[in-house]
Amino acid sequence: MARESWSTSTFEVLTNSGKRWVIDMSSSKRSEAMDYAAKILTGGKCGGVRVTEQRDSWSTERVVFEKLNSAPHKPLKINPTTEVTFCKNIDAYYALPARLTMARIIRAYLDQNNLTMLELLFNFGHLRTLDRMETFYPSAIQHGAQLQAKLTGQSKMERLDKLQTVFNSVLKRARNNDVSAHDAAGLSAHGLEQAIAQIEAREAPKQVQRTIYAMLAAHIEGGGWREKFKRALDLAEQASAERCVELADELLAEILDGIVAIDELFGGFSTAIDAWKTYVLIISGRFDKVPRHMSPDIARLNKLFSTHTLKATRTVLMKRISKGLGGTQALSNNGREDDRSAFIGLVRDLVEPTGISGGPQMVESVVLRAKTLLGEDGEDLPIETAIRQALYLMPSQAARLGVLLDLSSSHLGQKHDGTIRQQLFHLLNELRSIYDLFPQDVNDAQRLHGIDALRDRLGMSVLGEDLKNTLSESLIKMANNEDVVGSDLALDTKSEDQAPLRAVPKNGELDLAQGGVLFEEGEQGKEAYLIVDGVIEISRTHNGKTQHLAMLSKGEILGEMSLIDNQPRMASAKAVVATKLMCISEKNLHERLAKLAQNDQVLHFLLKTVVRRLRGLARNTE
Repeated sequence: MARESWSTSTFEVLTNSGKRWVIDMSSSKRSEAMDYAAKILTGGKCGGVRVTEQRDSWSTERVVFEKLNSAPHKPLKINPTTEVTFCKNIDAYYALPARLTMARIIRAYLDQNNLTMLELLFNFGHLRTLDRMETFYPSAIQHGAQLQAKLTGQSKMERLDKLQTVFNSVLKRARNNDVSAHDAAGLSAHGLEQAIAQIEAREAPKQVQRTIYAMLAAHIEGGGWREKFKRALDLAEQASAERCVELADELLAEILDGIVAIDELFGGFSTAIDAWKTYVLIISGRFDKVPRHMSPDIARLNKLFSTHTLKATRTVLMKRISKGLGGTQALSNNGREDDRSAFIGLVRDLVEPTGISGGPQMVESVVLRAKTLLGEDGEDLPIETAIRQALYLMPSQAARLGVLLDLSSSHLGQKHDGTIRQQLFHLLNELRSIYDLFPQDVNDAQRLHGIDALRDRLGMSVLGEDLKNTLSESLIKMANNEDVVGSDLALDTKSEDQAPLRAVPKNGELDLAQGGVLFEEGEQGKEAYLIVDGVIEISRTHNGKTQHLAMLSKGEILGEMSLIDNQPRMASAKAVVATKLMCISEKNLHERLAKLAQNDQVLHFLLKTVVRRLRGLARNTE
């Protein structure tokens, strides 16, 4: 269909005298209207200027630009960020990663004017206004130049010159942006897929993507955040091609990246944890009951997540959670104990079969919050203990392995690389087959899918290549139902935090050298042990200090509580002298307990009760 048959636009420029808006000029060209508005603003003879757009197919007009001169306001301040996106060419500045970075820096201006960064990039009037701001714009562009200088190794002045050149080019393109209104009219009339086809038939290949973005900017322009959100959802719901879904996803992500938009759409939250749990439910497509104070279109987003990945929107919402969780704000309004309970509940909501949703940044945030919340008497935990505590919250070895792989790629994990390697070794030393990774109720197809997911996480980690190869080979063996022996998992743990290597049981017996670790506090118990000869020291960590609990010798049993109630080890055990032990497997013990339950249910119940009370006593003596 030719563009001329689509609905055309009329742009009106209105001035404000303090009481009402009066039409000053009208044009069929957006650039003419925006230029005229800019001249009026420069003259400073009226209270404000507004530019509206009207199409034949619309019932009401849209405000595409508005600026008031008389209203007093606080000076805008930039929002410094550590995130940086390097753009090789000018077109990269229009892509989503760059838009999100720029939007976070100039969020104050965007929120004040109900704009997404995409809209700003094609709005000559707002770009001109931004350029004339004596403090805000120079601060923003200098901050961007500083971030890019660190990334590229160039000087700040070099990057500043480059960014100013880019801005001038974007400004020039926006001034000449007269076709986007026609394309947006075609989008409204015929849908996104057909509108893109028209652009591809008309424009040179290098101009297609930017022209599509200009059309989308014009489509969502005007109105409040709820209106923009609704238009983006309309595009996503109507899209049949994956490319169109991804473009709508970008719009949704940009909108939900702003706190003012979040407040308008969700109506505010009483606590941080309420907000984060809501985001998790939406992402998983489980937010079935939308409260009346929220936009009813939240239900549409929830439904979309049940049928589409919406990767960009998911990432933005997850980043909101991880940023807040890694901070210091209270999770609830009722003190530390409620914060602890809320934190544990949130982590369980975030758990996936092979880790935690949200990637390395989320795992780092979970560990940092565990550090401040899970210590006793209000004290922070040492980071090594916080990592172990985070692992305790995982329901399976596969989830613990995924958490460690993600953590290795985080800033925190790289600072504590030795601890991560220790935990990886301890975890993998307990694995012999694929069935040790996943709960018993997981079927074989799910196990194989989980192995693939773990290998993907491994591929994105920053572990050394030798370690990656060892882990990958072990996972492949598990996927092929081959047993993995201890030698397969002999990881390089050389670091200042190096832990003694474990001996591997042979024929039900275990020989420990002096100083050898039998198990560590927090590990999942797989075996109990009878000391045939030697001495074992039992200890635990409290407030960063090692507490001696007991010395066990020939004829004594240890490690039995974890097998009875399937809880993590309460303490660590290591050999004081060379020690020989007999292993009592989990399978063997459970068979005996099952027989006991059949023959004497009372005694079986008493045994579990005693173990539970012993654990409670151990915790209370900390």
